[in-house]
Amino acid sequence: MFWWLNRLVLRSTITPLASFRAAGRRRIPAQGGVLVAANHVGDLDPLFVGLATVPRMAQYFGDARHFRRRPFATLLFACGAFAVSPGSPDTRALRYARDQLLAGELIVIFPEGRARWGAPLGDFLEGAGHLGLLPGVSVVPAAIWGTHRLMRGWRPVGRGPVRVAFGEPVPVPEAGPRRERAAELTRRTRAAVEELLEPMRRAYP
Repeated sequence: MFWWLNRLVLRSTITPLASFRAAGRRRIPAQGGVLVAANHVGDLDPLFVGLATVPRMAQYFGDARHFRRRPFATLLFACGAFAVSPGSPDTRALRYARDQLLAGELIVIFPEGRARWGAPLGDFLEGAGHLGLLPGVSVVPAAIWGTHRLMRGWRPVGRGPVRVAFGEPVPVPEAGPRRERAAELTRRTRAAVEELLEPMRRAYP
């Protein structure tokens, strides 16, 4: 209930303030496990990508540094976030995400790890590829742009516009060793995100 209340508040407040628009929602499967893989340009990305997935309820990886204070951590958990340590193989977070995907839930992952604040698209960690190989899971690429102009270090720095776009589910490799398949799926996903992101960069440099 809190998740839906949170999305209702965001839709009625932040959406107009940030000139938020989302495209391609129809490309998100209505049922079954879905892994939304997005680029990461700012700390507010999870809120906007999660808002864009409605009517599917999203859970998402959140940088562990945001969970250090109990009141804020409680709020993040209620909004669907769970902590992950970027730059290291966080098996607990990956195991939780795996269980949720197999249960038919939607998980948002930012394979670059930390926010890049508008820099060019970084390398994708292969954890996304391994999760995408789970049976029955669809990997949906997503691009977000503009959140780096809203807030940095929890200080307002400007306004949007903020844009999110979803692509068609990425074809999952079917042949070869699992590790090679995961690496190829990660590569395909990054390429799909890059293709979605480029028009946003040109429109809002």
